[in-house]
Amino acid sequence: MLKPTLFEKKTSQFRRRTIQFLGAALTAVTCFGTTAMASEDYPNRPIRMVIPFPAGGPADFVGRLYAQYLTKLAGQPVVIENIAGAAGSIGTSNVARADPNGYSILFGTTSTMAINQVLMPNLPYEFQKDFAQIGLIANAPHVLVVSATVPANNLAEFIALAKSKPGVLTFGSAGVGSIVQMGSELVKVGTGIDVLHVPYKGGAPATMALLKGEVDMTVNDLTTLKGNIEAGKVRALAVANNTRLKPLPNVPTFAELGFPQIMSSTWWGISVPVKTPAGIQKKLQGWNDAIIRDPAYVARLAEVAIDPILMSPREATAFINAETAKWRDVATKANIKLK
Repeated sequence: MLKPTLFEKKTSQFRRRTIQFLGAALTAVTCFGTTAMASEDYPNRPIRMVIPFPAGGPADFVGRLYAQYLTKLAGQPVVIENIAGAAGSIGTSNVARADPNGYSILFGTTSTMAINQVLMPNLPYEFQKDFAQIGLIANAPHVLVVSATVPANNLAEFIALAKSKPGVLTFGSAGVGSIVQMGSELVKVGTGIDVLHVPYKGGAPATMALLKGEVDMTVNDLTTLKGNIEAGKVRALAVANNTRLKPLPNVPTFAELGFPQIMSSTWWGISVPVKTPAGIQKKLQGWNDAIIRDPAYVARLAEVAIDPILMSPREATAFINAETAKWRDVATKANIKLK
């Protein structure tokens, strides 16, 4: 048999490469067409929205409200799935591992988007790498409240009381690393007081402990505190926001009282697995913007002093990074660690 000439070898290589190129191109075109078709057809079945906390809490309230409006715009039911545990990391991880097809979306919070990255070194997900941001949706400023049994009618009196009894007064939270603890630790760091942390297994028992006078103070949003403040069961001393809250017009901000660095809130946002097609992300972003601009949605949030947030995905990412840095600083100064 005659050996192939150099020209024949080159020609054969060229043919193989051409066939490989055409095959790859055909695959790419097919994938692009399939992705584009999936985006155009989206959604054609119910969407699952994971809330990584138990039913009945602030995240559940805001998430279910959002889902009602998203259902109308998407034309498909948005089914809530509460997957609680490990400060929200179990539910968040569930969505990170889901098919990136737009049918599993995450209703994230301050904890799952920022604080967990600071306190949990072995998280089963990397939020900034594993998720694409659709946008933030709402923000609930925090309020420092004390039990009705505490002999302090304003922030100055409370600080003086705490400094006269270092390590004696207590604050309750929904657990180590919760936003309630982090907000309270920010107040401690900012005012220089020494108040002992008492963690509970969830927000409800922590609130009940405050009402009973078992703990002296907490820092939380009005979805939890508003009714108890109005009933005189707890006393609001300061708002961790840049402006006063409409439901509490007589309660000053920390900034007004000389502590502008004390800014704390619970916020929520929508994310999807990072490989979700751009067309689907764009649809979700459009619906998200429409919901946040809806006067009825805004009015429902305002009832519990929650503000809507309209941010682009890039702005949301920058905001989350800044919040992560802030809470990392608080955790370092307060020596907060999760075992």
